Amino acid sequence: MAITSQTSSRVGSVTQVIATSDLTGIVYFHWYLDGRHVGVSQDGVFAFSLGLGVQGRVEVLDTTDPDFDPIANAPAAWPATRVLWFLRSIDLACVRYHITQSKDGGASETIGYVVQDALTWAHTFITPRLDDLASYAWRIFSIDDVGNVDATGFPVGAELVVRTPDAPDFTVAFDPGTTKVTFTEAA
Repeated sequence: MAITSQTSSRVGSVTQVIATSDLTGIVYFHWYLDGRHVGVSQDGVFAFSLGLGVQGRVEVLDTTDPDFDPIANAPAAWPATRVLWFLRSIDLACVRYHITQSKDGGASETIGYVVQDALTWAHTFITPRLDDLASYAWRIFSIDDVGNVDATGFPVGAELVVRTPDAPDFTVAFDPGTTKVTFTEAA
């Protein structure tokens, strides 16, 4: 694997990354965002959607092996989000799921909903970005066709999130008299 260059550009919430490789033949570029495999391309171009002000660590691996296992060969990383996986409710009246999250034992807040499909037995939901060194717990509540919510919900793990922390915010000042640029960590 030999990525020779990687450049990026951002417009709004879309970041486009271009990678080049010195491998010959058909090259497969495997893309990772915060350690999670998010796709593969053959042209060395991939676009990521990140909220404004959100940082993400992008890595790319190149190979000529069409059977390359992107999970087993993933770079060492600590993802900034979690994938919640759960089986469907056996209640045939269930039409959707309400997902809540609590941080460091605090109050729960809604982070999303998942619609129940009659042909789907397992669901996944990707959490919003999580803070480094914070403990999170999630709960999934089923909602029936008339809007009744299961009162207890189903807990989905609790874990301490350890990930690559975001870079600090900074400000830039230019002094035209000295032509000096000063970078200062923002408060």
